[in-house]
Amino acid sequence: MSVLEGPEVSWRGLVVVAVLVALCAGLRRSVAGDLATPRDLHEIAFVGSAQCRRCHADHYASWHDTFHRTMTQEAEAAVGDFDGGRAAYFGWRAEMTREAEGLTITTTAPDGASERVRVDRTVGSHRYQQYLAREGDEWFRLPWAWHVEERRWFHMNGAFLTPDPELASGHARREDHERHVTRWNDNCVFCHNVAPNPGRVGARFDTPNFETPRFETTVAELGVACEACHGPGAEHARVNALPWRRYALHLGDDADPSIVSPARLTPSRSADVCGRCHGQRLTDDIDHVMRHGDEFVPGEDLARYSEPLWGDTTLGGEAVFGARFWADRTPRLTAYEYQGWLQSACTQGGELTCTTCHGMHDGDPSGQLRPEAEGDGACNDCHAMGQDHTRHDTPVPCVDCHMPRVVYGVLDAHRSHRIDSPRPSPARPGACALCHLDMSRDALDRVLAEWSGQEWTGRASPSAMPIGWELAFGGDPIERAIAAVAYGRAQPEDADEVLAAMYRTDRYPAVRILAARARRALGVDFAPDPFATASARAAQAPPTGTPPEEIIDALRARADGVAIEIGE
Repeated sequence: MSVLEGPEVSWRGLVVVAVLVALCAGLRRSVAGDLATPRDLHEIAFVGSAQCRRCHADHYASWHDTFHRTMTQEAEAAVGDFDGGRAAYFGWRAEMTREAEGLTITTTAPDGASERVRVDRTVGSHRYQQYLAREGDEWFRLPWAWHVEERRWFHMNGAFLTPDPELASGHARREDHERHVTRWNDNCVFCHNVAPNPGRVGARFDTPNFETPRFETTVAELGVACEACHGPGAEHARVNALPWRRYALHLGDDADPSIVSPARLTPSRSADVCGRCHGQRLTDDIDHVMRHGDEFVPGEDLARYSEPLWGDTTLGGEAVFGARFWADRTPRLTAYEYQGWLQSACTQGGELTCTTCHGMHDGDPSGQLRPEAEGDGACNDCHAMGQDHTRHDTPVPCVDCHMPRVVYGVLDAHRSHRIDSPRPSPARPGACALCHLDMSRDALDRVLAEWSGQEWTGRASPSAMPIGWELAFGGDPIERAIAAVAYGRAQPEDADEVLAAMYRTDRYPAVRILAARARRALGVDFAPDPFATASARAAQAPPTGTPPEEIIDALRARADGVAIEIGE
């Protein structure tokens, strides 16, 4: 080798290095420019969760375990007993079978006429699963559902707050049996799928239906999948096929404008992602939404497209939503969590958002609480309170007092998402009442007033009646449902007698179902038919003398004057 070869090699090596440096600099500038270029997500296509799995296997797996994924599925995902399962509702009978054509439900009317439909899709899989049948371009929710935890079939009139029907010749009328048969295309589709578009063609939604509409309904993906929270992913998949772009994102702290990360959004914009489905809403141009779909994409201000429903919101000039809120505007139905969040002091004066406590990829799928938010974890970051703050001898979780179970939905009582402090209020049952059911309302309010340093003058007509009795027999249907769950949790001395009387006398199947479930929580072997007649229920749960029948009758007379029928 000549002495000149060494310098030549070094010179050529320097040239190669210089070229590589220039290329890297060019790529860095190109990636930096790309990351600084905003995208209009409205112009981007959806690709589906399977595409996300290629690069985000761990996030895909944690999402796949959630009940969001199973919000809408094809019929093969049915979990109900289709091997001869049966159900009944005041003279109507159903049999569920597995045929060569698929899963079928045969309903037989009181007059013996029967109708068989094929299950085409399912909705839900956590607490109970509903079933859809297809008729042309429409899907309809059927009257029968499967309760996952209790492993039994039941009628949908027992899931919603619907009273027993007026029986004709001992049977329910067809209109009562089909009360909650709902068209999926312009109802359930919105919150249970990605990029829902009813595709309504024909009659306007907000005018008298003089012509029959048809539907060209589309969704990007059945169920609540990745792109429901992160936005459409086609552009993200395309640009990140370039390895140097991925490396730049991994090594840097820049946001990727081709996709939305809720963790990078402001608390308000992050909550808007959840509020789209967890906060019932109304738009000014409902016909446009029915024809073209919901145009909101994650990261936007949800208020651009719709506003939350409140008790005084009008529809067709009428305020028809009042029963869904307590007198102080606190929501008392599920799917209004966003409204409760808006009312919370932690929201108005702090950084609290939905993902402070919940994560789509965290915790037990039943509640998707982040591990660090379990117990008092989410509260302790801002509120370092000692045990003396609770004024109880035994530890009481923050949420039991500040997020009481005063919300009804899917056959259970849930925590309020309006985070506030317990105080005397006639507007709604307080947290204290749901634990101290054997105390009178007057006694409870006196203690709360003393704790808060207020002067307590007492009520004009004080009563020694336990507040639990007032709620269980004299409350409206939502109060009674909440009371049934509370008795099963708090288990005061008279819990079994109260719950048995609730099952025997209440005319709302949902309340009776909750009362029966609460009795079982007490260890009582009690699994009756929730749609049994009043005489049959009296035989299953005879009077005990506690509470006295005359008190039950008096409270019932008051309660019957406040009827509530809420289907959605």
